[in-house]
Amino acid sequence: MLTPEHLAQLVTARDLSKKVRRAIAVATFDGYAIGAFAVVTLLTGLTDSSALLLGIVMAVVAFVEIRAGNQLRRLELLAPRTLAINQLALAAVLILYAVSRLIASRSAPSAYADYIAADPELGKMLVPIDDLTRQMTVYFYAGLIAIAVVAQGGMALYYYTRPRYLRAYLAQTPTWIIEMQRAGIRL
Repeated sequence: MLTPEHLAQLVTARDLSKKVRRAIAVATFDGYAIGAFAVVTLLTGLTDSSALLLGIVMAVVAFVEIRAGNQLRRLELLAPRTLAINQLALAAVLILYAVSRLIASRSAPSAYADYIAADPELGKMLVPIDDLTRQMTVYFYAGLIAIAVVAQGGMALYYYTRPRYLRAYLAQTPTWIIEMQRAGIRL
C-alpha cells in the first residue's frame, strides 16, 4: 500500500525525471525514424550496392538507438554515451555516403552522353540541363552533409549532456522508485 509520503515521492521523482524521460522519448522516436529511413533506403536501393550498405548500416544504427533508449529507460549511466556515439556514427556514415556519391557523380559520364553524341543539335539543348543536373546533385549531397553535421552532431551533443540529469535523478530519488523503474515500471 502506498502511503501519502510514497505518493509525494513519486510526484517528485516524476518531476525530477523530466529531462531523462524526454531523452528516452527522443531516442525511441529517432530509432524508429532511422529504421523507417533504413527500410526505404533498402527498398529503393536494391540495385545500388552503396545504397544497400547505407540501408544496412542505418538499420544497425536504428537498432542501437532503440536498445540504448531502453537502457536509458532502465536508468543505465552508459546509455547516453552510447546514444551520442551512435549519432556520430550515423553522421559519419551519411557523410561518407554523400562524399562517395559526389565523387561518383563527378567521374561518371553524363546521363545525357548518348543523346549528346547521337544528335549534335539535341546535344546543344541538353548541355544546360546536364549542367543543372550535376549542380543539383552537388547541392543535394552537400545538403546531406550539412544535415548530418547539424542534426546528428546536435543529437550527439544533446545525448552527451544527459548523464548529469540522470546522475542528479539517481542521487535525489528514493531507491525503491529507481528499482521499480529498472524493473520496467514507468512513472
